[in-house]
Amino acid sequence: MPQVLDSPCLSLCALWAVLLAALSVYAFVIEPGRIVVRQVEAPISGLPPALDGLRIGQISDLHRGPLMPRSRVDRAIARMAAQAPDLIALTGDFVSGDPGPAAEYRDILSPLRPRLGLFACLGNNDHWAGAGAVAAALENAGVTVLRNQHHLLTVGDARLCVVGIDDMGSAGLSAHHAAPHDDLPAALVGSPLSGPVRVLLAHNPDFAMGPVFARETARRPIHLVLSGHTHGGQVRLPLVGAPRLPSRYRLLFGGGLVRVAGTWVHVSRGAGTAWSVRFNCPPEVNVITLRAG
Repeated sequence: MPQVLDSPCLSLCALWAVLLAALSVYAFVIEPGRIVVRQVEAPISGLPPALDGLRIGQISDLHRGPLMPRSRVDRAIARMAAQAPDLIALTGDFVSGDPGPAAEYRDILSPLRPRLGLFACLGNNDHWAGAGAVAAALENAGVTVLRNQHHLLTVGDARLCVVGIDDMGSAGLSAHHAAPHDDLPAALVGSPLSGPVRVLLAHNPDFAMGPVFARETARRPIHLVLSGHTHGGQVRLPLVGAPRLPSRYRLLFGGGLVRVAGTWVHVSRGAGTAWSVRFNCPPEVNVITLRAG
């Protein structure tokens, strides 16, 4: 006669099946759409009073494409618009694979009206898709795209220098390889040696660990770096952390504000997804408030 499993065993198997199904629905459907707002204060020594309390919104890694529907992108933008920051930094990876969706950003970004403007740098995915096309679409949407350039703003009696570098490239296990296009020395040409507070937009936070960054910031201090790229790993397991995190420095750049050789680096976990799962690492938009410290 065939062996029949007793009912406690069947019940346990059924319970595990239900738990696995619920976990899959959460990780593949619910959490990727649960966009949160994370706020942090960045204390900067010698910050001019006119910049104390300045709020910088950061949106990174929207990845508009097959795995990032327009509805989720719009939700991220709505979250940021509700915060009404003074300035918004868009730190790369606007599309995934196909440059076509970049044309949508004229409508996508229309709810954002920061008084000091919208600024952007490009990411590795933008280069894979076609950097020129992505940059042109963003400019058409009213964004100042900084490709190894800087933009000097006057805020009261203080100056704020927004610097942007092009992507530093990527290699490794990815099926795609992007050549480096970053040139921080070129981006800083003409920027005063002293006086302005400098905020650098650099898609990949690993750039802040390199010799070029160390050399240039010794001459012209960079007070804050805004990056994305790592997505926080997208999956963060209890006691284990992120099994996959695209940084040479692993969880140092897993998300949030960290101090690197005297400079604050803020890494956004991103508003979108490069692969369609998130667990214990919800997508986010960020507001960084400058404080005298």
